[in-house]
This record gives sequence, C-alpha cells and structure tokens, in this order.
Amino acid sequence: MKTYRGVPASEGIGIGSIRVYGYIDILSTIPSDCKAKDKSLEEAKLSRALSKYKDYLASLKRVLPPTDWELLDAYELMADALVNEAVEEVRSRGVCSELAIKAVYEKYSKMFRESGSELIALRESDLKSIASSLVELVSGERAQGATLIPGSVLVADELYPIDALKLARQGINGLVTRRGGVTSHVAVIARNNDIPYLIVPSINLDEILELEGKQAIVDSIEGKLIVNPSNDLIEAYSARLKCYKRLKEKAKRYAFLRATTIDHYSVDVLCNVGNVEEARIASTSGCDGIGLFRVEFLYMGNKPPSSDTLLNVFHRLAELFKDKPVTIRAPDLGADKPVPYIKLEEQNPFLGLRGVRLLLEYRDEILKPFLEAYLSVASRVNNLRLMLPMVSRVREVYEVAEIIERIGERLGVKDPSQRVSLGIMVETPAASMMLDKLAETSYVEFVSIGTNDLTQYVLAVDRTNARLSKFYSEFDPSVLRTIKITVDQAKRYGVEVEVCGEMASKQYAVPILVGLGVDGLSVNPPVVGLIKYTISKLEAKELKNRLVTRLLNLSESEEVLSEVKKYMSEKEIETI
Repeated sequence: MKTYRGVPASEGIGIGSIRVYGYIDILSTIPSDCKAKDKSLEEAKLSRALSKYKDYLASLKRVLPPTDWELLDAYELMADALVNEAVEEVRSRGVCSELAIKAVYEKYSKMFRESGSELIALRESDLKSIASSLVELVSGERAQGATLIPGSVLVADELYPIDALKLARQGINGLVTRRGGVTSHVAVIARNNDIPYLIVPSINLDEILELEGKQAIVDSIEGKLIVNPSNDLIEAYSARLKCYKRLKEKAKRYAFLRATTIDHYSVDVLCNVGNVEEARIASTSGCDGIGLFRVEFLYMGNKPPSSDTLLNVFHRLAELFKDKPVTIRAPDLGADKPVPYIKLEEQNPFLGLRGVRLLLEYRDEILKPFLEAYLSVASRVNNLRLMLPMVSRVREVYEVAEIIERIGERLGVKDPSQRVSLGIMVETPAASMMLDKLAETSYVEFVSIGTNDLTQYVLAVDRTNARLSKFYSEFDPSVLRTIKITVDQAKRYGVEVEVCGEMASKQYAVPILVGLGVDGLSVNPPVVGLIKYTISKLEAKELKNRLVTRLLNLSESEEVLSEVKKYMSEKEIETI
C-alpha cells in the first residue's frame, strides 16, 4: 500500500480499479521541416478536419446536458480561429497542415504561459486538446490510448476537458492527475458530475502503471490517493462513502442558511479562494463572503501585475459579493511562493523574507502599486477588507498604515485609514502573544488565524516535509492554547476573530473553534454546507465550559481528536 498527498479539486471519495489514461503527444511528433507539396490540398485537409471536429462536438451535445454546451461552443470558436490562422501559415510559409496547426498552437501557448495568470495558463490545456484533435483528423492517427472500465479510478499526467466530459458520461469513480488546477475546466466538469478529483504533483505514473487493475481509493476530502489498500481499509472507506453521500445531501439544505448554534451563537462561514473564477464559484456556494482572497496568482509572471489588472480583479470581486465582505490578502510572497523578479537566496525561506516583511522591503515595486489599486476600488465600494500576511511586529502595521495614508492623500481619499478595514493574519506565535499591542494601534479591526503556518511555527515542524507529517497537527494542545490566547486577546479589545487555515474546513475542528469563541470560519467552498450543518448542531456555551476546557488540558493531538469524536457521537452529529 502506498499513499500520495494531493490537492482536492472536486470533493468526494472514490473506490475502484486503477486505469492509467495516457496521451501520446502527437504535436511533438510533427517534423519541423514538414512542407506542403500542394498548398490547396493542405487547405482542403484543414477544412475537412474542422468540419469533422465540429460534427464531433455536435455529437457530444446530443448526449451531454445543456450545462456542458458552453464549453463545447467555446471549443468550436477556438477551433475556427486556430484553423483560420493555420491556413494562413500554409499560404505564407508553405508548411504542411499538421505543422501549421502546431505553429499556431505554440504561438498562443507561449502567450498563455507568459500571461502571469494561473487561470489563463490553465486554458492552455484546452488549446492543446483542440490542436491535437485537429492534427489527428488531418493525419488519421490517434493520440491517446486507454480502455476505460466503468467504475475505474482514472490516473493521468493531465486530462483534456473534452475527454473529461466523455469519461464523466461513461462513469468513473475517481480522477487523479499530476497536472491541473482547481479552477480548470476539468475540475469544473468533475464537480458538476460528482466525481472525486485529486491533483497529485508527486505521483509517479510509471509506478502506477505497474499497478494497473489494482484497487485504489481517492480521498478528495483529506487529499489522499491510496494505492493497493488493504481489504479492511476498503471496507472502512466504503462505509465512509455511504455516510458521506447521505451527509452531503443533508448539508445541501444548510449551505444557504445562517450558521447559528442551538443557543443562538452566530458564526460567519466565509470562503477561501485563489482567483476570480474560484470566487465566482464560491458566490453560488452559500458563502457569507470571502474570508481570504489570495492574489499571489497575479504575481507569478515575469513581472508584477499592471494597475489595470489589479483594478479589474478587485472590481469583479466587489461586484460578485456586493454587500458581503471580501477580504483581500496583500501579496504573500516568498517562502513557498517565490517570484522570478525577486531573487531571494535564503537557507531557510520559511523563516526568511516573506509576507509583510517582503512587502515592506519591496514597497515601491510591489506594496505601493497594490495598495494604490486597492484604495482606488475600496474608496468606491463598501465590502472590501485588506489583510496583511505574516505579521510578527507592531511596527509592521504602523509602516503599512503610513503608506496607506500617503497613497490615500495622493488619490484624494478622505481619511484613508478610516476607509480601509484593516486586518492581520495571525500566523506566528509573536503575533498571538503581541495581539494586545497590535490591537492598541487602533488600525487592526480584525484578525484571521492562519492555522497552517501557525501550527508549523508553534510546533517547529516544516509542513512541507513529508517525513515530519506525523508531528504536524492543528489539533495539538499547544496550537489550541495559542489560538485561545489569540481569541481572548482579540475579544478583550473588540477585534473580530476568524480562522482561515485548513483547520477551519475540518469538521472535527468546528466544535473546538466555536467553543474557543471565533466569529468566523473561512473554509473551502465545497464544505460550506457541511460546516454550517455542524455549527447548527452545537451549543456554544456547553462547548466552552465542557469540551474546550478539557481539550486544553490534554497532552497529545490524538487525545484531542478522540475526545472531539466522542463528543460529536454523543450529540448524534453525523460526520464524514
């Protein structure tokens, strides 16, 4: 048995036999010196290929629901444009039709990759799918090979969206790819068809190929692919799958309700999102707002994003959620999110120049342009909030506040510091211990506890080191005590407290966090209903006086989890 860790792109649990879905990169087989013997013949081949491709799309429309037609319509438009330019390549350069298609694909592929946008870069997969299909139709060769067995767990290096549509129709129990994104068309198709989908960058396809036909479990709740599991584990997951399906149906009824405990303690259930497309999906998922919008995808190109790009993103976010709060985190760069235009040579990046430290170091290049765009939009809407990452010193808040004042004065914004709802992420023990002083600055209106990094720093455990995974747990009593200190200090100064780390999305963590007194949980959009359902079955006063007091006096994370599970069982709260 072997377990791979991955990123859930479509929530669920899938059990089935492994099938490896492999592509031959047909575009790479085209000779670079492929010439057209007869230009008119090559143009005719392109025309026929386009016609056949459109017929193929039309045949898919006849068997797929209307919700999938938008993607097919987009594919038809892209195919038209690709073939039109390929015809010009044949005419001007005298190349064969296959090479003409490849040339047009490579031109736009390069533009996509250099766009600096994660979302646009993901669409390169759509273009490659179309180009490959057209080359197949021109040459008469097939670029892929795999026989699907219904009920399989499909593993691939990557998957084209159009193939995901076909596979969803044929019936697969789970999908795993090495490459992809949670906002890709493949992920959307998987979610629409209730297919558990996991992205596992570390997966070794050669190893998986040797195990083809063996059983596998896709746990796209906790982010695990388990290959060749024991019969006992399969039985345990089968029971969990039944429970999950039943609970998922129940949770749907809670997604758009207010999350309130039995004794009327209300908790905001916000969402974590990584780009505008994710925010659009979240806006239809029952989120009470955005508790964490990560802007880092905008900074991953060869230079920082333009002012127009930032303005457009901020406007769209404000519009998507209208009167609901949208918390935009300032660029959290450095450590595990390096960018090519800032050269950082550090022996320990996680203890180096990152978060607000990096922003203040590169204030002219990154922080000021970001704040200028943010203020320009925030001064005209009422729902944007600004959050600073990795704060560890009071001075950092003062410095950012001074920059906001100067930029606001230049933009003509009256009382800019009053216009900006400013918050900080509590990710370091220093921020937790100094929260009283941070609150006394009068600038900090809310805090959001980033439990991923906070756990790492409290336990001195590198969360990216697989060998240390057994030591890393947000349920460790030392982490819970740190969260309690943070909440108590924040409440003392009237500062709102949210939790935006992965801990907030874990069902067993909800009783703890509600019992500690947090005001909001910012979670992954697919679990909004589940978290709201769980909150509705709890009693805040009882949690505070009975459960949390006991948990804080335990010694190990395993003991904490055991107590929480016991408590939820006693309260007859269904769990995944």
